[in-house]
Amino acid sequence: MNKHNVRNDWALFSYITAYIKPYLGILLIATIALAGNLILLLFRPYLTKQVIDLGFATNDIHVIEYYAVLYGLTIIGSVCFIFVENYFLKSFGQKIIYNIRHIVFQKILHKPHDEFYKLPIGNWVTRITNDVESLRTLYTDVLLNLASSGLMIIGILAFMYAINVPLAIIMTILVPIMGGIIWVYQKFSRKAFRQVRRSVAASNSSIKELLNYIVIVKSYGGEKAIEGRYETVNKGFLEAGLFEVTTFSIFRPLVDGLFFVALIVIFTTTNLIDSVADAGTVFAFIQYMDRFFQPLKEIADKYNSLQSSLAGAERLVPLLEEKERNMVDEVPKELIPVESIEFDHVWFSYENNDTYALQDFTLHIKSGDFTGIVGPSGSGKSTLLSLLMGIYKPTKGAIYINGIDIAKYDSSVLRHLMGYVFQQAYLFKGSIKDNLTLFDTSISHDEMVKAAKQVNLDTMIEQLPEGYNTPVGYLGSLLSDGQKQLLAFGRTLIRNTPILLLDEATANVDSHTEKQIQASIENIRGSKTIVSIAHRLSTVQEANEIVYIEYGKIIEKGSFKELIELKRAFYNLWIRQKSGS
Repeated sequence: MNKHNVRNDWALFSYITAYIKPYLGILLIATIALAGNLILLLFRPYLTKQVIDLGFATNDIHVIEYYAVLYGLTIIGSVCFIFVENYFLKSFGQKIIYNIRHIVFQKILHKPHDEFYKLPIGNWVTRITNDVESLRTLYTDVLLNLASSGLMIIGILAFMYAINVPLAIIMTILVPIMGGIIWVYQKFSRKAFRQVRRSVAASNSSIKELLNYIVIVKSYGGEKAIEGRYETVNKGFLEAGLFEVTTFSIFRPLVDGLFFVALIVIFTTTNLIDSVADAGTVFAFIQYMDRFFQPLKEIADKYNSLQSSLAGAERLVPLLEEKERNMVDEVPKELIPVESIEFDHVWFSYENNDTYALQDFTLHIKSGDFTGIVGPSGSGKSTLLSLLMGIYKPTKGAIYINGIDIAKYDSSVLRHLMGYVFQQAYLFKGSIKDNLTLFDTSISHDEMVKAAKQVNLDTMIEQLPEGYNTPVGYLGSLLSDGQKQLLAFGRTLIRNTPILLLDEATANVDSHTEKQIQASIENIRGSKTIVSIAHRLSTVQEANEIVYIEYGKIIEKGSFKELIELKRAFYNLWIRQKSGS
């Protein structure tokens, strides 16, 4: 389906129903049960007509008993059909949604890094929860009910024509009128539901962001300001909801009004009510009329749900249409072992304009070297690592590993080459073991312990009551900042990648943890190529080469001793840090 067709109901409907194919057998059983129930439902008013005309009119008890038994059997049959329909229909819906939710989560999980900077996390959460749930409603509640209602209208009209043609014609005229009302309604309702979906996503994003940093909010006493900020989002949600309610409030009474119009027209233009002989026909016809408008009301209700579901589908389809990324699990042979890393006249702009985060950056790093990157905030240090990880592509120039341009590889290849330790340690709810292995059951206990020893964390873990199975709490709240950072460092080492990237890994830890990290670097030095961004210059004091950058340019580089002797930018920064200024 082309993207310009996304807003077309039929194209959208056709696209999402493609996911039904693997479960057509289950749907067929549910559909047969639904059709069986409809037939029995439509047969009952006819039985009522017959018992009135043939039984009560002649006082024939045998006829009355015969039709009473038939009527009872139709009820028993309906109960059985409804059970089969509900069971298989719900199973059908759950299996489809399980499949779609898995696909959506997989698509999101495999997206490139930079995609997650474009939308708030709450928007992605809404895709997996609310929008997927709207499809479940579409499959199990809306589509089959709309089909059921359509079949019931056709069946009722057939029985009506069998009973009385002139009256049936009057009822038939109402069908295109109802179609016109629905056509006008959908023009406004889709706009309303799109607005509701956007408001749900905005609300989820806002709540997630605020609750993630609730400790900071409370520390600054900012509850009132944050409450006001959320109130703005919540008002948008309210306005969208009221717009939706208004459109439906106008639509539904029109459907109810058609029923009364039909009654007035029928009984003021015919003499049917005056005929005692036709009492059964009158009774049956009124029942059919009532049941004729029930599916019309059902269509009104379900069309409301259909618009809501299609609005959710509109947000999912672009994601579902995306081509599968070929995630690479193995590193190409030409990149192993890593012999060199080279930045060759690299320029990079986030906005693809003349404002560059890196300018004509050239650097050669040999295998096993420890390279420190230092400089003031905003100088391009983290950008450097993002380019090396393949998160972004250079605007100009190239980055080479073993003389091969890394732009030819998917970023998943590069992540198998590089371990990344962030400035902020991110831990998941679970145990120390879960966070060290990142839930990878293929990692053995010995490998896990080895990594913990490399970062001097093993002794502390063994002293805990549950050892490696000790829970870390939500976002690692049961561990100190230093312990969290060492655990994150160990998680990187357990992958045994040839390149290790440290993004100000000691910026938020105490001096004791900093020394532990420095000792860990010394333990692995030579076996890995290390690139470390450092705020604390003492962290890179033993580096083979230190690169000082400002405004995305290399100002000077050399060993610690060489840079101190130059007494320029690095020397001045070192003196300021030593003096505590």
